[in-house]
Amino acid sequence: MSDIPTPEEFEMASQAMRQKARCLDDVREGVKRRFGSPDPIREFFILSQRDVDFRAYIFFGRGEDLELAGKTGLQGKIVDFVFSELERLGRGSRDQIRMAFEFDSHENVEANFEGDYSLRLRS
Repeated sequence: MSDIPTPEEFEMASQAMRQKARCLDDVREGVKRRFGSPDPIREFFILSQRDVDFRAYIFFGRGEDLELAGKTGLQGKIVDFVFSELERLGRGSRDQIRMAFEFDSHENVEANFEGDYSLRLRS
């Protein structure tokens, strides 16, 4: 018996991954549209995960913007909006979705990850 998946098993796994990621691009675009300007969100990613259903990464331009967003409640508004978008798109209600949020800055990505968001997302 081989440990190598069959083509059918690869296809089933691919379908499962597509299903888990469905509508996440729509959430991403909604967040960027709603909070990208004039608010200081520089980048936003939402990814399916193993330890939780999804993890959202919100990057502000500068460390000061990140700090101010925490103080003014902007971070909470973003969290609420993400949950409302997931619910609107049929991914479940807030109490059903296991979600993690990470807030960071583009400034940190530049300084510590060579400006590469993919490196930061892996950390």
